[in-house]
Amino acid sequence: MENIGKVIETKDNFAKLEVRRASACGEKCSSCKGGCSTTGIYVNVENTLDAKPGDFVKIETETKSIMKVAFIVYLFPLFMLILGIFSSFFIYKQFNIRFSSEVFSFLVGLLFMGISYIIIRIIDFIYQSKGKLQYKIIKIDIS
Repeated sequence: MENIGKVIETKDNFAKLEVRRASACGEKCSSCKGGCSTTGIYVNVENTLDAKPGDFVKIETETKSIMKVAFIVYLFPLFMLILGIFSSFFIYKQFNIRFSSEVFSFLVGLLFMGISYIIIRIIDFIYQSKGKLQYKIIKIDIS
């Protein structure tokens, strides 16, 4: 997956880039009345091509890694919510809880969803420490 970023600063052998987020709206901001603003994300990249602050660079990463991260961030919490709701029915019947089953299922689902965000945070830490989601500068001064 390729993207374009602007070098904000360089330090040692790394460059801090601002990369515009890809938008689903089509990026026709002048004709849009939605009022959204395009924000960027910041990434640190090994500066192998000696890019300077202000340069625009083309960066790439493995599409497989991006798809894995997207699955973890978007689908894992939904999966845990559903798992929590269905497991709550078993817990409800097993322990004969005297509480509204719908409310109990909702609360257990939210608990499982909350646990999923803790797990995602741990996975994020592991990905960052092992460098599994690395961007590479492949070209400088894109026009």
